[in-house]
Amino acid sequence: MQSLLCVLTLAACLQAQPAKSNKTEVDRIFSALNTHTPGCAVGVSHQGKVALTAGYGMADLERAVPINADRVFESGSVAKQFTAMALLLLAQQGKISLDDPLRKYLPELPDYGTPLTVRHVLSHTSGLREWRLPARLSGTPEGSYVLANQDLLRLASKQSSLNFDPGTAYSYTNTGFNIATILVERALNGGTTFQEFARQAIFEPLGMVDTQWRDDFRAVVPNRALAYAPRPNGWTQATPIENIIGAGGQLSTVEDWLRWNENFTHAKVGGPEVVKLQQTPAILSSGKAISSAARLTVSTVGGLREVAHGGATGGYRTWLGRYPDKGVSVAVMCNSASANPALLGRETTRLWTGAVPPPKPVPVAVDLSTLQKITGMYRNLRDNSVTQLRLQPTYRDAFEFGGTSVLFRRDPSGKVTGLSVGDGRAWDIRLRRL
Repeated sequence: MQSLLCVLTLAACLQAQPAKSNKTEVDRIFSALNTHTPGCAVGVSHQGKVALTAGYGMADLERAVPINADRVFESGSVAKQFTAMALLLLAQQGKISLDDPLRKYLPELPDYGTPLTVRHVLSHTSGLREWRLPARLSGTPEGSYVLANQDLLRLASKQSSLNFDPGTAYSYTNTGFNIATILVERALNGGTTFQEFARQAIFEPLGMVDTQWRDDFRAVVPNRALAYAPRPNGWTQATPIENIIGAGGQLSTVEDWLRWNENFTHAKVGGPEVVKLQQTPAILSSGKAISSAARLTVSTVGGLREVAHGGATGGYRTWLGRYPDKGVSVAVMCNSASANPALLGRETTRLWTGAVPPPKPVPVAVDLSTLQKITGMYRNLRDNSVTQLRLQPTYRDAFEFGGTSVLFRRDPSGKVTGLSVGDGRAWDIRLRRL
């Protein structure tokens, strides 16, 4: 009996060792966060069970409140997948069709001469312009005025054209997901609000008791972490002052997000068909497949299939990733604008998946005058936004910019005319030198 007890005790110890070791490694990954900085909460699930939750840094620097595992953060764009599920559920219920034109429910939008459908919004192939620049030009810039979704519909209704014909290209934009919340309410014939529909149809069935929409920035939210941005002498508050939801604006916790990710395995909400549809990458009208699904990005990272999305709003930075072949999900929520939750999340993920980290780019010798010629301002040919590039060379005409691969294009004379940015599946975003 004593021998059997020793064997069982040894087995239990051996089984516990990896988890203990992983916790130590997670502590190391987040070790830069302390009592003088904002921080992050992290949650990991493995084969449907929560394997780890932890908090690092401070939720409130003024009052010295630490971050714990059940702290509430704002989602940023991770919220889009929940808005996408609301649309998919309405389609499943026969209340809308994914191929319905938006104007069926949002007649305020102009007739662009080609159908702009719900399906286009889900995969960022709508061509709708990002609302922030029109808001600035109209004298109501983000952060200076308290904007709501109706304001964004008004801005969209004044756009006489799209960035491109729907379905022909990919361009990330928040506008479609913001006005989709109004579409949901009109499809329900005023029977309930978007917020209530999401609560009843998604949050409650999955046990996401700490999740809600931030539709009133003044509302008191227990256990919420404030957001911060760095400045030369410390930190400044950067909690969003707006009532915009749908593309962002969700309040949640890492454990609630792990519960949501588990639905992609057991499909309690939506069932297998809807869950499969949400993870199916879109195909452009040209026949080219892209990495964007119903607001999830499906790609390969470290040799593993990754289904993920990141978020940023105010000083909040978030990331939610899932590795279905390994049964691993990781949620990272941060309240610092300088945080990189995708990097932190993927480093954490490798502890459970065993994935090999990607090799770090090896700098190559590039003539300084050559680098100066290609560093500068570029215009995105899809949405006309402008970006200033400062690049890390890797080999001829190939560079790294913020962790993204950049490939320069030259004319026959060798002059740099533009560049392409990898989107995880193909060279998709094209920029032109100004």
